[in-house]
Amino acid sequence: MNIMDNTPQTYATPPLQQKKTAQSNHDPFVIPASLQQYADEPLYILIALWCRQQNDWVSRMAISEAFGITDRRASFQMSYISRHKKRVDCEIRVIRTDNSQRFYHEIRVTGVVLSGDTVRAVPSQPKKGPLKRSRVGNATPELRNMLHSLMGSRRVCED
Repeated sequence: MNIMDNTPQTYATPPLQQKKTAQSNHDPFVIPASLQQYADEPLYILIALWCRQQNDWVSRMAISEAFGITDRRASFQMSYISRHKKRVDCEIRVIRTDNSQRFYHEIRVTGVVLSGDTVRAVPSQPKKGPLKRSRVGNATPELRNMLHSLMGSRRVCED
């Protein structure tokens, strides 16, 4: 190929798409080719989907490499994913390096709920509303009648 040739190149695989975030203090990231159809999802969902595709334990270094983000940002995303139980079902494990007191976390994602889906990744317990009472107090009708009859028969103390 001639260096001065301006003809467009054809790629065997589509080029990776970079996504710019809405927040100005966040750097853009790379969307892996296997996740292009989910480009409108937030970064943590894209990472969760990618981790699920790996079908294994994934470290922050692997996430950092796959998405072109810093290790620190990848670590934050792992933490965010692990706390976002409404949309991501995952496990976290701690790995200690050999002959060292250092450790790192790995994540395994087993389920992801996309924004269009209505089912939760981890079903939550139904919330119980406040108890509804028709009357003040908690006496049964029989006990209430007995108390009324006793109070009615009370003698007034005179000084």
